[in-house]
Amino acid sequence: MNQDLFDATLTPGSIKSAMKESGSGSRDLWQVPIENIRTIDNFNVRAHGPAYSLHIRELANSMMREGFYQHKPLAGYVAKEGDEQIIYITDGHSRLDAAKLAISEGAEIELLPVVVSQAGVSMVDLTIALVRGNSGKPLSPYEMGVVCKRLVRFGMDISVIADRIGISSQYVNNLLSLMAAPAEIRMMVIEESVSASVAIEVLAQHGDKALQKLQEAQGRAKETGKSKVTPKHIDPANEFKKAVKKESEGMFLLLERIKNEFDSNPGEFGIADELRICLDETIARIKQSQP
Repeated sequence: MNQDLFDATLTPGSIKSAMKESGSGSRDLWQVPIENIRTIDNFNVRAHGPAYSLHIRELANSMMREGFYQHKPLAGYVAKEGDEQIIYITDGHSRLDAAKLAISEGAEIELLPVVVSQAGVSMVDLTIALVRGNSGKPLSPYEMGVVCKRLVRFGMDISVIADRIGISSQYVNNLLSLMAAPAEIRMMVIEESVSASVAIEVLAQHGDKALQKLQEAQGRAKETGKSKVTPKHIDPANEFKKAVKKESEGMFLLLERIKNEFDSNPGEFGIADELRICLDETIARIKQSQP
């Protein structure tokens, strides 16, 4: 899929005509035959990785047991293409995919509830609704990045994007850096072998060497039986330093306890004089920096 290359435009159509032509029924919602519901190529920003497949499986299992929940309708847009009125889905792609899977496995689902956008809704509005109007599984950082990149291509400023989708300008820039990363890095994120946050941090720190760093880290992770890269795989030495720093206060208290025990009962410990002097000097240096 090439969601980051999405560039479709839609011409508003007649909602009533589309529903009549498709044989849809109306209660509180339009009840649309599933075969008359279409998707816009690459509009859905969901990354089809392991998490997505699991999500669809869980939704399909629910639909097999409970049917399609009417209180969670799909969002649609009626577009006019030639003389035909097309009902496109703009939100609820996961539920649509799950419904199709459930039907293929025997579920008796024929009509899906759809709420259609009214006149005046633009492609920018529909794209922002992928974030703001999402009532299901929240978008991942990568998927948010796809939305940000698309809005930039629509001509929106970073600050406006941040305000419209409810994140900081810095986070928008971070997500855009991920979108501009080599395809191999983006695939690592999609396949969940590295988190978006780790990838963004490595990109910021190592620039054009980021892919090499991540590939090396991936090798270290596999050597330890791990499938996902973490910061300790990126720079083991630095992670060791951070761990020591984090535990430094506890280690100092432990050193003091050892010194006190030795001073109280020197005959019970076989500590060399050189080691004792080193211990005393280390504790003294640390204490000098105390406020």
